[in-house]
This record gives sequence, C-alpha cells and structure tokens, in this order.
Amino acid sequence: MNGLHHKRQSKKPITVSGFTLIEVLVAMFLLAIIGAAGFRMLQQINDSRARIENQSDRITELQRTFYYLAEDITQIVDRPVRSSVDSVLPAFQFNLQGSSLFDFTKAGWANPAGDILPPRSTLQRVSYSIEDDRLLRSYWYHLDSLSEEPIKRRQLLSGVEDLTVRFMDPEGAWQEQWPPLNVEEDPGLPRALEFTFTLTDLGSVVRVFGLPG
Repeated sequence: MNGLHHKRQSKKPITVSGFTLIEVLVAMFLLAIIGAAGFRMLQQINDSRARIENQSDRITELQRTFYYLAEDITQIVDRPVRSSVDSVLPAFQFNLQGSSLFDFTKAGWANPAGDILPPRSTLQRVSYSIEDDRLLRSYWYHLDSLSEEPIKRRQLLSGVEDLTVRFMDPEGAWQEQWPPLNVEEDPGLPRALEFTFTLTDLGSVVRVFGLPG
C-alpha cells in the first residue's frame, strides 16, 4: 500500500438543542399566569365601564327628574279645576295617602296648534305619584272635566325607597303638610317645596324648588 497509512477522520456527534420538559412546563405556567392576569384586567375594565355607564344613566335620570320638578313647580298657578264628577279640586293638592302624591295646575304648556280641535289651554293639570319604587309624572289634556285616569304618564325616577315633602308657608316656616294644620283661612300656595328622596343607591338627596311669586 506504498507504505502509506490513511487515518480515519473521526466524526463528531451531532447535538440537537431544544427545551427540556421542565422548561416547557415553566413556560406554560408563566403563560397561564399572564393569561389569567390579562383576563382579570379585562374583566375589571369591563366592570368599571359598566359602573360608569350605570352611574351616568343614574345621573341623567336624576337630572331629568329635577328638570321636570323645577319646570312644573316654578310655574304653578292658582287655578282650581273640576273633576269628572263636577267637584272642585284645588289648584294645589297634596296627599300622601292616595294614589297621587300631589296635583297642581301649571302654566307654560306650549300650544302651537291652538286652532286644531279639540282646543286646549296653555295651562296643564299635572300629577306626581309613587308606584312601588318609581316616581311617575302624569298630566291631563284638558283642565276641567278631568277623567279618572290621566292622558299621559312617564316614569322619572327609579329606586325610590322613601319621599318626604315639606312646605314653606308665607312667613318662611316649614310645614309638614299643606294646608297647615289649624289654619282656618285658605293659605293659598306655599312659597317653596322641599323634597327629600331616599334612594336605594345614593341615600338621601334633598332639593328645594320655589313657587312663582
């Protein structure tokens, strides 16, 4: 063989890099923690958004209620009406025991279609009532010959646990009912009304509205 020796070249073993089982389990554990934290964060964001929307809706409901109360009470007029049985009802009537909380006559009801029959006045007979936990506003189309049921009803406020009303008399003193007790002459209209709403979510909310004059 011509005295030549050929050395065999030794082959190096091929190594394949990868993840061990422990590394895979640790990675899966970390991904699970990150996923759970992300899901919880997303849930908290959705809950916060829902609370904000509910609070916004509640504020809107309160603002609408106080808007109607202010618009109505500041335009009360001393104009009695006749019921369907031809009895005279006072211009302002308060009753915590009946189905209606208080009724009154107010001005400022726009009548752009005054020439259309049946004609109606720009005065309006309005009633506020409590049903279950809801404050409702109702009104009649005509002042006299009032039917038993109002023409239109609208819910203004929900979640009303309790409602108390006080009345300011002409001397500036607060009365628990109207007309005040032990008053022989007609006291007319009170100077202001104070409403104390006890709400399921907000607690006590007090508002005072002045009557015209």
